[in-house]
Amino acid sequence: MYIFSPCSSAKFVRKLNLPNIKWICPTAPTRPVTSLGGTQTTAWCDVTGISENMADDMVSLNSVSVFVTNLLKDEPPNVMLGLGGIGMGAAVALYFATCYFIGCKKTIRLRIIVGINGWLPAMRNFRRNMSFSYTSLAPSVQILLTHGTSDAIVPFQVGNICFDTLRAAGCPVTFTPYEGDHHANVPQVINGVRSWLTMNLHF
Repeated sequence: MYIFSPCSSAKFVRKLNLPNIKWICPTAPTRPVTSLGGTQTTAWCDVTGISENMADDMVSLNSVSVFVTNLLKDEPPNVMLGLGGIGMGAAVALYFATCYFIGCKKTIRLRIIVGINGWLPAMRNFRRNMSFSYTSLAPSVQILLTHGTSDAIVPFQVGNICFDTLRAAGCPVTFTPYEGDHHANVPQVINGVRSWLTMNLHF
C-alpha cells in the first residue's frame, strides 16, 4: 500500500498501472502558504522557503504524521506498507519515515518510501537524533528519491542533500535525477518509479 499526496498524485499513480496495490490519495486541507505570498491552497504544512536550513512547520508535520499513522495502523500484517508523494507529499512521507527510523512510529511496519521532487523536513534534527539512536530501523526501508535537475520550486541541490543525509543514516536509498522541472508527470519519472517498485515489490 502507498499513500501519495496531494490528491493530484492520483493521476500519477494511475499511469503507473501496477497490480495488487491499494492506493490512498488524501487531499490536504486548505491553508495559506507563506512561500506563495499567503495564497490559500491545499497544503499539509506551511512553507516559508525550501532550503537545507529552512524553518519547518513542525506542528503541522507532526499532525499529518498522526493522520498517516491512523490510516495505516489497522492494516493486516501481511500488507506491505509504504508512503510516497510529489513535492510536499514527498516531504511528508520522508518526515514520517525519519520518525519511524528513530522509533517514534512503532505501531506500523514501514517498508517503502517514494519521494519525487521533495525535501526532508527537520533534517538537522534527524541527523542529531540518528547519532543517539541505537534501534534505528533505517536499513529496513527501501527509499527511492527522484528529482528534476531544473526544479525551480524545490531546488535540485536540496534533493541531493536529502539523499546524502538518508544514505549517511544507513538507509538503502536510490537517487535518480532527471532532466526537467518540478513537473513529475513525465514518462521518464513514471517509467523509473514503475521499474523501481516492480523490482522492490517482486511483481
